[in-house]
Amino acid sequence: MENEQSSRVARLWLGEDGIVRIIHAPGAEVTLEDARETMAAYLKINRGKRRPLFIDTKTLKSMTRETRQYYSGEEAAKVASAAAIVVGTPVSRVLGNFYIGLSNPHLPSRLFSSEDAALAWLKGYVE
Repeated sequence: MENEQSSRVARLWLGEDGIVRIIHAPGAEVTLEDARETMAAYLKINRGKRRPLFIDTKTLKSMTRETRQYYSGEEAAKVASAAAIVVGTPVSRVLGNFYIGLSNPHLPSRLFSSEDAALAWLKGYVE
């Protein structure tokens, strides 16, 4: 299905609301190679349109510094309109804070502990 893709570390799909969901596999340790594979899957889903990203990191184990830089860079900002990062564990919250605080993302990004709040915020970025 074109509206659903997967990478080694995540499952992605486009919701009827125009928001792409990225759900990381439990215990995923995301490398730069994984990030590139996930981005390629996102590009297949978005069909050339900038879309907001709902990123569930609740069960993520780790993410390399290079990965955070890649996701926060200009390339990601060209294809995504915003990123809502859902955290649920101390590890995912630290990773999210690193992404937002230290990587200085080139697109609007916020951390959420509530999936509903994250989706509500993202609706304002559907183009």
